[in-house]
Amino acid sequence: MRVSKMNTRFAVAIKTLVLAVICGLFGVAPASAQEPQPRIIPAGYRVETIPIPEGVQFGVAGLDVAATGDVYAGTRYGEVWRYRAGQWSLFADGLHEVTGVTVDGESGGVYVMQKPELTMLIDEDGDGQADEYRCVSADFGFSGNYHEFAFGPVRDKAGNLYCTLNLSHGQGPSIKGGIMSVGERYRGTCFRVTPNGKFDIFAWGMRSPAGLGIDPRTDDIFYTDNQGDYNASSSLQHVVKDSFHGHPGSFLHKPAYKGKDINAIPDDEFLRMRQPIAAWIPHGEIANSPGNPVFDLTGGKFGPFEGQIFIGDQGRSNVFRVALEKVGGVYQGCVINCIDHLQSGAIRLAFAPDGSMWVGQTSRGWGSAGGVPYGVQRIVYDGKTIPFEIHGVKITQDGFDVTMTRPMKRDAIAPGNFQVQHWGYMYHAKYGSPKVSPTQVKPSSAVVSEDGKTVRLKLGKLEANRVYQLTLNGITGEDGAQPTTRNAYYTVSVLK
Repeated sequence: MRVSKMNTRFAVAIKTLVLAVICGLFGVAPASAQEPQPRIIPAGYRVETIPIPEGVQFGVAGLDVAATGDVYAGTRYGEVWRYRAGQWSLFADGLHEVTGVTVDGESGGVYVMQKPELTMLIDEDGDGQADEYRCVSADFGFSGNYHEFAFGPVRDKAGNLYCTLNLSHGQGPSIKGGIMSVGERYRGTCFRVTPNGKFDIFAWGMRSPAGLGIDPRTDDIFYTDNQGDYNASSSLQHVVKDSFHGHPGSFLHKPAYKGKDINAIPDDEFLRMRQPIAAWIPHGEIANSPGNPVFDLTGGKFGPFEGQIFIGDQGRSNVFRVALEKVGGVYQGCVINCIDHLQSGAIRLAFAPDGSMWVGQTSRGWGSAGGVPYGVQRIVYDGKTIPFEIHGVKITQDGFDVTMTRPMKRDAIAPGNFQVQHWGYMYHAKYGSPKVSPTQVKPSSAVVSEDGKTVRLKLGKLEANRVYQLTLNGITGEDGAQPTTRNAYYTVSVLK
């Protein structure tokens, strides 16, 4: 493993001193006691805005929370900041657009993903500033193209690190006239670095894989891709060894395709190889530019959604949930909007030991629904309220089971109170896809479970490779409570 040491400590110290003078030892205006809340937020939750250092462009694109509760935020401007005891301090500087931060629970070092390399920051003397910048891997291609973002890392139980690489834009060959290009090696892939420093390509076919997450219980890796060429809409996908995720561009650097004309290969051939989609994320309805998936393993500290995945979106400034199940060995499930909208683009999420969710934010110049250019917010659950919300959806042989977090009022449960429609997507080099053959389906029956939480909807024959939107009309809790969102979108990749 190549190790490089950058003598930036003096620069960091000077910058910290200057900022301390400007901000009064990082003094910041206190948050309002009655802070405005998002338009959509379940009962029992609140959003707190964390003050940021004045005069700092705090566009957060990497975020993690250590076991100690310290928060590390990496910015697009090459800095890493640490939040401890209500104050920010500059931990590292001089990096190249930090788009991923992961705290190593064993060594306490901080992995950062910057555009040209995966780096580990080490605070050797414990003074709160990184002394060593250790190159973990720079074995992937980087030309300087603005769109060559790199994301991650996540770490499995064996100590392997995984990262994802964006395709380029306007540099190098494109595929069948699509807008993405493949100038440098391994763009559009997920790579792995072993504990002994070996670099290899783990998966192929990614376009703009802005979010990477891992289930620490199973080591299952998931990533989000953004809508575009060969990406009908944004999606959550399960990553396994040698899987292909839809965009053929990375095959320009795959040994098995050396010398082949990628443009001459029919799209149907690529589609047959594509890893099944775990969850389509309908564009404009749930998300436009999703970030990293995080698993709620807080033991109920974050409410009644234990085990589900939470993802933020940069464009919509919202946080949504994904409830997955395995059908025929394939992950698939539904997405449900949760908190909408936050102050800025919610590109990075991380759970803290106390069960709160930290949200790193940036509009990045593309704009975001929140309107604020950047910042950090924290989502807190009160520990007692059970909101009345759609908990999840599971597929049956002829319909779906829709489960709520609390019992429903039984006299409102009727087939006519559930609206169902489904559609497909096109697979092509054009940007995105319209909904293909949208079809309305009327449930023939709606049978409630004994505990009043689940309704079994009978629809008849289901279709694979379709997104089913289920809308609840007039469904309330036993106490008359209304859900904050009435839509769930289930992706059927495999039939029951």
